[in-house]
Amino acid sequence: MRLTQYSHGSGWACKLAPSELAQVLKQFEQHKALKSENLIVGLDNPDDGGVINVGDTKIIQTVDFFTPILDNPYDWGRVAAANSLSDIYAMGGEPLSSLQLVCWPRDEISFDVLAEVINGGLDIMAEAGCTVIGGHSIDDKEPKYGFSVTGVIKDNPILNNNILDKDKLFITKPLGIGIIATAIKKEVASDDEILEATNIMASLNKKAMEFGKDYKANAITDVTGFGLLGHLSEMLKGSKLSATIYSEKVPVINGVEELLEKDIFPSGSKRNLESIRDKLIFDIDNKKIQIFSDAQTSGGLLISLPNNVNIESKEVKEKYGIDVWEIGEITTQYNEKINII
Repeated sequence: MRLTQYSHGSGWACKLAPSELAQVLKQFEQHKALKSENLIVGLDNPDDGGVINVGDTKIIQTVDFFTPILDNPYDWGRVAAANSLSDIYAMGGEPLSSLQLVCWPRDEISFDVLAEVINGGLDIMAEAGCTVIGGHSIDDKEPKYGFSVTGVIKDNPILNNNILDKDKLFITKPLGIGIIATAIKKEVASDDEILEATNIMASLNKKAMEFGKDYKANAITDVTGFGLLGHLSEMLKGSKLSATIYSEKVPVINGVEELLEKDIFPSGSKRNLESIRDKLIFDIDNKKIQIFSDAQTSGGLLISLPNNVNIESKEVKEKYGIDVWEIGEITTQYNEKINII
């Protein structure tokens, strides 16, 4: 069975573009349901998750679900769970509990397959120490799976827009997931590409969060449906600062550039690029720009660290077990635009 054939897109490539979503949400900016004296982070200043005070405790809430990005049901479940947890980690929190979200074509795909999906999701939640306490399911022609996750923050949340001039930008996973997912759907991805993409997506961002906190990150976001450039643009919004990205330093999954040569590029990633094109300054190969706009599923963290920190990748690997790449810096040159060189 090829689960990806039941999806009109692949994972986060199904997500609405930032400009599309903003067009709808701007109608409700003053709605009283969006206001509370206990609200710390909400839709008036969107971040990776919402944060609200409950007594002396700061609670993070987030939700993520998507269509099949892999044909292996167990691995799809693992990736969906890791992706759902990522927003909690991006804000410096710890996951506490979660609810499963299931949409399933009851007459077309066996419930045994659904059991494999759920098993994968539960295994990742167990790895994260996040208790699954329930969920909701509906009959749907297109399968979807994910979680609503509740987390706690002991200190103040790490916001995605607290960047400072001269900050150094780091990323913790290579790019190209959306392109490989599209190649899987089109049956042109190699076994090695599928395996590498699966391992990247199923890995938790917990250690990346610990790295960011230990090095006093000014801002963190996870790189998912809007791509690297889309999420970086969100970090810059309202800051009057800009960013420079060193294209040759951005990590890319093996085989992705070759897939682009075959015109493998998700529609969601195309929408990402069009929605932020006016925020970009570049004079490099357009394929690099496509990769940087590619919709990631369970991507890494984009971390903005103070200029005075010196990061040795080998030491980070030994201490946290993760890879990190320094890919750019925050500047004052271009007023909320991204300069790619």
